Amino acid sequence: MTTALAILLAALSAGGLAYGAHFQHSAVQALGAQKAQKMRTAPAPEQPQPEPGLRLRRIAALLRSPRWMIGLGFMGAGTALNVGALALAPVMVVQPVGALSLIISVLLGVYVRKVRLPKRVVAAVVICIVGVTAFVTTSAIKATAQLHLGAEAHPLAWITLAVLVPSTLLVALVRRPPQLILIGVAGVLFACVATTVHVVAGQLMHSGLGGVSWFNVLTALGAGLLGSWLVQLAYASGPPETVIAGLTVVDPVIAVLLGALVLGEAAGASLVGLGLMCLFGAAACGGVIVLANYHPDVRVRTAARR
Repeated sequence: MTTALAILLAALSAGGLAYGAHFQHSAVQALGAQKAQKMRTAPAPEQPQPEPGLRLRRIAALLRSPRWMIGLGFMGAGTALNVGALALAPVMVVQPVGALSLIISVLLGVYVRKVRLPKRVVAAVVICIVGVTAFVTTSAIKATAQLHLGAEAHPLAWITLAVLVPSTLLVALVRRPPQLILIGVAGVLFACVATTVHVVAGQLMHSGLGGVSWFNVLTALGAGLLGSWLVQLAYASGPPETVIAGLTVVDPVIAVLLGALVLGEAAGASLVGLGLMCLFGAAACGGVIVLANYHPDVRVRTAARR
């Protein structure tokens, strides 16, 4: 019953994240269009231009955007629901359910943004969904929650920190990273956050505030903030469907690996099960790569840059 409730919360969370991505992407693109309009004196009709990058100084403009704030509300609700799910079930069960957000995001793109998806992109979306669904089914069969108190949880914090430092350098030193790089790094950061939330929730329910590993909490906060900013940069670089696809594949795959290798949630899994998980995860990642290269919005931006 607890696992079923966790899956329901994770499914509702996926809906909130998909709608949040839709509204925030719309706001970021509108801000980029305003900036681009000022940068060119005589824009050619029906000749889309690559939008300027989203930098930190422009966050104030986003905070004044009603669409962006609505998206933030959906994101906040989705995050809260996901935290509740992670408190009830192993991370190997909860995180992959987020693949539902890809379906919702694609439907929003088709019916709201009037995006016409070629067959190759539709096939990539199907591969992502089937791959992640098979991945979660395989991982959930043998997943068992493990309690990690005190220093037992610190390896996860060190891994999070090891991802956080180079990711910060990426934002500081590279002006316009490719969208696929942005969503890949953001997915890894959010996987660290989700795994940490699961661990800290277990500590809190077992020992109260006195048993919480604050080192893990601090590293997760840093990873969450940087991951959120990378997502905003990704919205400025391409379609929301690609962002959601990347996050719903990279996040659960890395989260399951952390749960299995660091938290010991897959202690009872066989080599065959682990091999199938790797196969399904690789297929889903391949779908993201196709989506990131052949989505209509991506092709328009590539042509404009050329």
